[in-house]
Amino acid sequence: MNNMLTHLLRHWNLDWEKDCDESLGPEHISLRLHGNVAIQPHSTAGSLGQFFDIHNRIHGNHPKKILQGPNTLKLPAPAVYLEGLILVKEFEDKTGAVAPRFVYSEKENRKRKGSEAGRTMGSNVKRIRSQTNISAAPVPLRSEIGDLPGFSKISFVFASVSVDRDGTVNIEWPAPTATPTVCILQDTPVAQGKTKKVYKVICEGMPWVAKRFFEIGAGDEQVEIQQNADFLVQEATRLGKTGYYLGQFIAEAKRRNTSIDDTIAVTEFKLGLEVVADDSAPSPASGISLEAYRAADPSAVQVLWLFEPRRSSAVDHWSGTNEYPPWHQNKLGSTLNAFAHYVYQISQETTVIADLQTSKAVNEQGDGINVLFDMMLHTTNGASGVGDHGQNGIDTFVAKHECVRRCVGLRLDQEGFENALKGLEDGDSAVEDDD
Repeated sequence: MNNMLTHLLRHWNLDWEKDCDESLGPEHISLRLHGNVAIQPHSTAGSLGQFFDIHNRIHGNHPKKILQGPNTLKLPAPAVYLEGLILVKEFEDKTGAVAPRFVYSEKENRKRKGSEAGRTMGSNVKRIRSQTNISAAPVPLRSEIGDLPGFSKISFVFASVSVDRDGTVNIEWPAPTATPTVCILQDTPVAQGKTKKVYKVICEGMPWVAKRFFEIGAGDEQVEIQQNADFLVQEATRLGKTGYYLGQFIAEAKRRNTSIDDTIAVTEFKLGLEVVADDSAPSPASGISLEAYRAADPSAVQVLWLFEPRRSSAVDHWSGTNEYPPWHQNKLGSTLNAFAHYVYQISQETTVIADLQTSKAVNEQGDGINVLFDMMLHTTNGASGVGDHGQNGIDTFVAKHECVRRCVGLRLDQEGFENALKGLEDGDSAVEDDD
């Protein structure tokens, strides 16, 4: 981003310096999105790709096409339209110089006995259209979030989730006196799966999705308030445990000098408790009426949500509830296959991870990652949450799992697996993915 701004300043100063002894610097420019929408704090510190990713997560689906700019431009994607406001008064105060005549209005220029009226300058840089709106004073910023129809301001408090060295997941709620966070929650779902509905939410300026259960086998929207809360706590526990297992798996692969796909990460998440005011109904998104809320005893139930960062809606599926393709010729797929085998072994055959799926995202360093989410566990007691098939689920994994080269490299035990060596014996390892 700094290189882009330097390029723009070099271009703008060609005109600026014709009528002024001092040059424009980065401190004299305020970058905005189309429509004078504020950019995210500190978002210019990274690369252009990181800048785009941050703002695309927030504004990518905005009906006003904030990122693309005016409709007449028709910028090729991916693109972000930026407006740079020149802070004229600040420039003159700090440099002692007088800004060029073209930054002032006709009326102001008449006072200065100038003849050139205000105009704009433009430049095209790396698919990014940048337009400078000349103004003697910055226009006040406005928030686009509050203008979106179909969203409600909802208060939440968030649990603290930690994982012990042995993989135990701890969830602690703040004191009742904790100050809630006001978020902007969509009233209607943007997507839904077999068991959960998904809603867009803006929390502390960042785009998330909020999930709740609507189907657990009793019918559509037949989930009681506390059932949803209990299942979401189990879901958060699954995510925490999966993160623990994945960390151990990556460390073991490094110790064994076994090549794996190192772009895998478990989704960031947080548990949010909706703060419902006295004599009020929960949020429209919750699907809970005031009557139902009162009947459930508000002092005894929790309106919970599972928050995850908003990501691409494109999803890659690597295993099912009881299906475990080996993915011999796919590095990411075979890594996840070996990961499932590793979880079974490190848990001492008490846990199987299933329904592995990923979506693509960019981390804080600007690197592409594959994010695991919505996984299931099969456990010996069958109590890990929705979709846990208990010992039957574990037995199915043992019957269907085929080892890949990475299982061998990790020295994973093959005893008891009916098809453990099938793929390797058939010679698939010879054509397995390139590293």
